Amino acid sequence: MIFWPAMSLATAFLANYMVTVLYPVDGTSDSAVFDARFRSYYGLYMAGEIGFLWLFARWLSKHGFLAAVFEFRAKRITIETGFGLVLFAVSFVFAIAAVDAILPILPVQMEAPPSPYAAGGIIGVILATITIVIFAPLVEELVMRGWLLPMLVARMGGWIVPLILSSVAFGLLHFSVSIQTIIYTTVLGFCAGLARRMTGRLWASIVLHFANNVVATLPL
Repeated sequence: MIFWPAMSLATAFLANYMVTVLYPVDGTSDSAVFDARFRSYYGLYMAGEIGFLWLFARWLSKHGFLAAVFEFRAKRITIETGFGLVLFAVSFVFAIAAVDAILPILPVQMEAPPSPYAAGGIIGVILATITIVIFAPLVEELVMRGWLLPMLVARMGGWIVPLILSSVAFGLLHFSVSIQTIIYTTVLGFCAGLARRMTGRLWASIVLHFANNVVATLPL
């Protein structure tokens, strides 16, 4: 059941590996090389996600799940968009509170989140924005709330335990970023699951995820 979330995560690691092959780290601080690495990573990551979606869609079609998982259009776009934005605000408040409450009791230090626009010039900014704001919310919601959450509900019954398990899985998918990101995205995933449950569609959770990632890219 965790195979497809893990495969989605693997695209980022594969992109990073390919960048290290194309532009080996030799101890220099050449900005041109750094920019090329940055642009290549996001370009390869997007290509990998497109390939992943193709494989995922083929598998879903073979098993008769394609229409159910990929049906993310809203029935009541104004209401469902509103749900997504309200639950994003809720998730933002509670996620920050969770990070502030949990992080001090863990044997780790607070880390500054990496800037999505650290390099790459204008092309890098465009690639990073498309990846973070559009591709990530769409792909992750299709996998986590479009497929994983309903599968857990179908196998376990009820919604509370599947919501918790899918949100924890979503948080753990961000383990390579930082511990506070794991905490934050676990809460975010729970609220996205609530949006999916309350509306019966993916649109609200995609809007929530989109709004979160837009905020994450702002130079605050």
